Amino acid sequence: MGMQISFFVKDQPEGCYFEKVQASFYEEEENIETLYPKDRFDAILDEALLRILRKVFDTLEKIGEVEEYLQFLDFNIENPYNSAFVSKHFLLYKNADVESLMNHVLMEVAEPLAEGYFESMIDYLETNIDDEVFADFRLNGEELLLEVQSQGKKVSLTEPLKQLVIDYDESFERVATEFLESFI
Repeated sequence: MGMQISFFVKDQPEGCYFEKVQASFYEEEENIETLYPKDRFDAILDEALLRILRKVFDTLEKIGEVEEYLQFLDFNIENPYNSAFVSKHFLLYKNADVESLMNHVLMEVAEPLAEGYFESMIDYLETNIDDEVFADFRLNGEELLLEVQSQGKKVSLTEPLKQLVIDYDESFERVATEFLESFI
């Protein structure tokens, strides 16, 4: 289960009343209690999201474990007051500063995430291929490179690290199936 970030915003005719923003992780909260004009509110939401993410990240840097970094990467936006403005703003959300922070966190967990994925893949392939399996992996920036040798064949696949975070099980099933189909 990832972190929940809740924006408590009430839409009003003269603007948006921004009560507070909360992060379920380490129970971070920032009270805002201000009415903002709608024409500036997109930037206000972006700044608030970045501030709360940085607060959580600072705590994570001090005490975080790999599983907590993964929960941080899998955050969801909640809109408890059903603000139409908040829903619209985060519908197809892209922000370079948030992406940069998330990429930094992804690099923090890249090695242990890749190792766990690789070890599970080897166990799975050794169980399902009737021959010796030799495998190796490397991290190449934001990608995991996997090489498997068996039955005189060598197969290489590349998997984005972000895909492992987004849907580890789907990624594992797809990559394992590709390897198995190559050797069976």
